[in-house]
Formats: sequence, C-alpha cells, structure tokens
Amino acid sequence: MQDRYLIDKSALARWTKPRVREVLRPLHERYLLAVCQPTEYEMIHSARDSAEATRISTWLHAFDYLRTNDDSFTRALEVQRHALNAGFHRALSLPDLLIAATAEQNRVTVLHYDGDFDMISSLTGQPAQWVAPPGSADH
Repeated sequence: MQDRYLIDKSALARWTKPRVREVLRPLHERYLLAVCQPTEYEMIHSARDSAEATRISTWLHAFDYLRTNDDSFTRALEVQRHALNAGFHRALSLPDLLIAATAEQNRVTVLHYDGDFDMISSLTGQPAQWVAPPGSADH
C-alpha cells in the first residue's frame, strides 16, 4: 500500500508553484491526499471574501477528510507540553499541532512546507515530509 498524506496549508497554498504541483498532482490523482478541519480553518482564514471561502471549502471537500476529534486536541496539548520542555513551544502554532495530531492518529504522513512540522516530528517521531526542499517552492 502506498503512503497517504495529510496535507497542510503550507503545501496546499503553493499548489500552483511548479515544484509543488509536480509532487501534489500525482498524489491527488491517486487519492493519496487528505485534509482535516484545521487545514480548512487555515485555508478559509486566507480567503478574501465569502465567495472565495465557499470555493476553497468546496475544493477541500473533494479530498479525503480526516476528522480532528477530542483525542487530537488532547494529543496536541501533550505535544505542546513536550515542546515547552524542549524550549520551543511558542514556535508551534495550534493548527500545526492539531494537524500533526490528526495525522498521527490516522497513521498518515504530514505533507507540508513549514518547519514547525520538523520540530513536532522531533518530539513525536511521526513522519512528516516537505513537499519541496525548504526555500525552493516559491521560485
């Protein structure tokens, strides 16, 4: 079985960039990409108006949708406390902690373009993968 991915906004928002598109398109065509509620929250936050928010939500619901539940919130808080002990809890956003917790519960890899997930993975040991090498996607 091929790996499945929970995609973060940092990768989704760069879909039109050639380096990112060449990774995402084949995964999407093989139904290997999923989103979750925190990803949708982040994407909607970037919308300029209600019509754009509706388009974004409609597009995201074409992906497999992994539920973020109470256990996800509990795990995110647990990881945040580990990050506090490691000295970098303020560097991690709540959406990223929730996305990582949702991915961990569903045993999928986080696909991202955000160093927060490297820090989270250093605490949890869960798989996370850059959609493109850091610093290369926006060129």
